[in-house]
Parts: sequence; C-alpha cells; structure tokens
Amino acid sequence: MDQYEKERSEVERAAKHYYHTALQLGIDNRTKKFVIERCRPFLKGPKVLELGYVDGSWSELIVGSGYLLDIVEGASKHVGHATNKFSNVSAVHIFHELFQEFTPTDPYDTVIAADMLRYLADASGFLRKVRNWLSDDGVLIATVPNSRSLHRRIGALMNLESTPTGANIRDIEVGNQRSYDRYEFRSLLLNAGYTINELRGCFLKPLSSAQMESWSDEMLEAFLQIGNELEDYCWFLYAVCQKT
Repeated sequence: MDQYEKERSEVERAAKHYYHTALQLGIDNRTKKFVIERCRPFLKGPKVLELGYVDGSWSELIVGSGYLLDIVEGASKHVGHATNKFSNVSAVHIFHELFQEFTPTDPYDTVIAADMLRYLADASGFLRKVRNWLSDDGVLIATVPNSRSLHRRIGALMNLESTPTGANIRDIEVGNQRSYDRYEFRSLLLNAGYTINELRGCFLKPLSSAQMESWSDEMLEAFLQIGNELEDYCWFLYAVCQKT
C-alpha cells in the first residue's frame, strides 16, 4: 500500500454522495455562483490552477477569460466529467491526482482552492506548499463554507445539530475533515504565510438548501445583499491572498 491509497479510496467514496444531484446542481450552484462572481475581479492570468473539480462552474469562468487552466482532481467521477466537458479545449489540462501528489512544472498567476481545504487533514501544510506554486505577484483565491453561518446556528438552536460547527450528515458523507469560521480561516491563511488582501462573507443563508429550492432569483439576490451587512453569518467565506 502506498502512502496515499487510503486517501484515494476516501475521495472515490465521497464523490458518490451529493455531487451532481438535483440539490447540488440546483439551489446550491445558484448560490455558489454568487461567490464565484465576487471572486472574478481578482482572477489573474494567463496561467491558472484549479484545485478540485465538480461541474465546471469555476473552469468555465477561467476558460472564458482566455486563460490557460490546469485542473487537479482526485475522484474518477469528477475527472470523467471534466474530460467530457473540456476534451476539445486545448487550454485545459486535467491531472487525475490527489492534491497532495501534484507537483507543477511552472508557477501560476492564480491558484483557486474553492471549497476544498476542509477535505485536507493538513490544510496548513498544503497551503504552505501552494505558496511555492505561485508566481511572485500571483494570487490564491480560497473559499470555504462558514461553520457559523446563520442556517447552522439556527439548526443548532432547534437541536437538529449539537453545535453550529459540528459535522452534520452531509459533512460526513462528503468527507469533511473540519470546518472554518471567519477567524479560523484567517488564522489558517496567515499561519501558512499569506498576506490577506480580502476576506469576506457571501450570501446569507437562513434555511437548508432543500427549503430554498423554489426561491426566486430576486429572493436569492436580496439575501446576497443583506449578507453584506452580516458577513459573519454568511454561508460562504472567500479570501484573496498573496504570498508574504
């Protein structure tokens, strides 16, 4: 058994849950696109690394911006989806590897760590390694779900979960190692040797995704805007960083 065999098995198991379901491709993608749009102005090219792939939401933005894109993904299911979607796009290269196994050949102008740090046992150590993958003025764009978001706080007060930050059924299904609130996310990035240019909350989520499936675009937009006033309660956190 090599050192990553256990991790590969867990990645393949987790990929069978949640991803490419109606919930993930529906309401969750509708709201996660708010995060992508907030991060769009910070994207730099021409060479971009995307850590993790599910359905191509980030990838389409990068390719549409005219940039070269390398995708690193460990799950066979997600690699197959990426290959089918971008097989005829010469600007995209897909690496079927764990994040921990990947070694780039050239520096990147942007590294995107979207919703993947929570799956790593040693996120800090990995981020320190990523520093060496950035060009001198390159940027890291990292996003994580907020462990103290409004809907998780409400769920704890309703005794649906013991605490807002505890692992729920979905967390366990998809293999989350841990969660982050705004202060923990900030500490993680600073301790890994980054200067934080932007750290914000995005989209106030008051209910579970299933309870919001039928919400109109106007309703979602309103909760995006009110989230600007209550960032510590927002669903997602995003950070734009450079190496110190």
